[in-house]
Amino acid sequence: MRIALGVEYDGRAFKGWQLQRHAVRTVQSQLEAAIAIVADDPVRTICAGRTDTGVHATGQVVHSDTQAQRGLRTWVLGINVNLPPDVAVQW
Repeated sequence: MRIALGVEYDGRAFKGWQLQRHAVRTVQSQLEAAIAIVADDPVRTICAGRTDTGVHATGQVVHSDTQAQRGLRTWVLGINVNLPPDVAVQW
């Protein structure tokens, strides 16, 4: 199953969107961890664009592939409950 998500975040506390080798806080790392909890399996996300350190986003589109079957509302609520307060899935 491929899920697409509309994501927004306050980038002040992030080192940009993309995963990095060093243990730094990125939006992708936070989002993938939250999705993995709901999917009960590790996932990778593909983003329609990336942001740099400190940059905010609204309506950023991200997708991920998973074998998990969940309702649309379950994905949104389940991911959001596992995200920090400066990141949110809107749809």
